[in-house]
Amino acid sequence: MPGDLEPVTDAALAAASPEDRLALLDEAAARHVDGQRPPNTLKAYAQDWQVWQDYTAETGIPPLSASIGALTGFVVWLERGRTLRPDERAVPEVPERAAPAAPSTIERRLTGALAGLRHHKVVIDTEASRAAWRALKGYRQRLAREGVKLGRGKATMVTLADLRAMSRACPDTLAGARDRAMLLIGFPIAARCSDLANLLVTDVEPVDDRGLSVTVRHGKSTGDMVVPRRESPDTDPVRAWHAWRSGAGISEGPAFRRVDRHGNVGVPALSTTGVNQILTRAGVRAGLPYPVTGHSLRSGFATEARRAGADDLAIADQGRWVRGSRALYEYIRRVDQWDDNAAGVLDL
Repeated sequence: MPGDLEPVTDAALAAASPEDRLALLDEAAARHVDGQRPPNTLKAYAQDWQVWQDYTAETGIPPLSASIGALTGFVVWLERGRTLRPDERAVPEVPERAAPAAPSTIERRLTGALAGLRHHKVVIDTEASRAAWRALKGYRQRLAREGVKLGRGKATMVTLADLRAMSRACPDTLAGARDRAMLLIGFPIAARCSDLANLLVTDVEPVDDRGLSVTVRHGKSTGDMVVPRRESPDTDPVRAWHAWRSGAGISEGPAFRRVDRHGNVGVPALSTTGVNQILTRAGVRAGLPYPVTGHSLRSGFATEARRAGADDLAIADQGRWVRGSRALYEYIRRVDQWDDNAAGVLDL
């Protein structure tokens, strides 16, 4: 047997009937696919499945229900604000409902619930899933008509001017060198916070005098990118990386780590939350009028690269988007909507 499908053994297959062999291979394949998913994705699916179980328990239906009523009811239940579990309440003994969920939250919960049902070998009728998605679409439309906005909304993109301002505002300390390296590497690879948190020292390699080669091995999307050298010290990722690495005295292990107030460098990697906090503080130091997050770097890279003339395939490859990604299209559309506009060609 191929190693990828272990622990199904030749002996187990030989002893099984043809039908049982297929079942064994299906189970092994499912384990293999689950093993390829990033830990953050698996964690999110587990959270979504827990919310689904809360819903089925509260409504008194079987956990493996996948009817039109069950799936659509899940959307409505989240719209109205789900009942919080005791461990989620301010006072565990006092029943409490969450605020109405934002459409993006419901979309994620529904996706996770469907994935959980399929994992438990539930056959989901196409009409049932379509009905749930239509219910979510209707919820979005109602909110739009009423002018109601729920959730945090889209992250404000970091422009090139903002990036320079954040880099210049980094203090002349070891922590400041780390923050500058994180910004100047994170922006041109369209990094998420999790990408920067999981980056290793050996994943960032100088390439002659041309720049850096960066490998993202863990996260929602992986790949190899190159980051060109820049002339200005405010925006040159090579100088920023060398300043941080030499100052921290690191040659292996996590690329970005905690630095205490005495300048001592920790051994563990920064958490995803820690990276996000550092980026937010960098924006505050620079006086930016919006909170900076990892996604601010990601959306800013896509938008600014398009504005500078990069084509969508090059942007997708550099930022590890799937070619034809809807999310990437929305960033590119911000730039193209005036020059590539159907109404603009009309002779009015």
